[in-house]
Amino acid sequence: MSDITKACRDIKELSPLAQIACNLFLDECKKAGLNVCITETYRPQNRQNWLYEQGRTRAGNIVTWTKNSRHTGRMAWDICKNVRGQEYSDSAFFNKCGEIAKGLGITWGGTWSTPDKPHFEITANWKAPKQEDEMVEQGTIIVDGKECKVDMIRKDGITYIKTRDFANVLGLKVSNKGSIPVLKR
Repeated sequence: MSDITKACRDIKELSPLAQIACNLFLDECKKAGLNVCITETYRPQNRQNWLYEQGRTRAGNIVTWTKNSRHTGRMAWDICKNVRGQEYSDSAFFNKCGEIAKGLGITWGGTWSTPDKPHFEITANWKAPKQEDEMVEQGTIIVDGKECKVDMIRKDGITYIKTRDFANVLGLKVSNKGSIPVLKR
């Protein structure tokens, strides 16, 4: 059983979709010069309940307003400024992070009626916005020692090649049946 007093900071504990959103958010924050530190990702329900009790039935300041958090569904993460002594005191930092989140379609807790500036979350239907680096570029692949020009798309560390180009390199013909490419020798 996990220690309910310890926060999980591992992005890999988020759902696959939330991992993409969180990593995209962190990348954009880094590009903007924002030194972000993840303070919590996945939160088991027993930890959520324990945090909810704080400031109510247990000593301390209230840290959460709900027992039903997206943290328990692996869809939320919390952050702070990664500068000792300024972790939560820099309102401009959180506002900039919130603007980045908004641009990515990520919900920021700083906009709520009871603001939670360190909190970011997505829903199950979140989609990453198209990035400029997803544009088609000309590339070269080598097949049987022969260089062949192809159109490529690089996205999330993966290189995609158009089906038609790949088939041409292999000496195949492509015809379409609806939206399904059919390869023929």
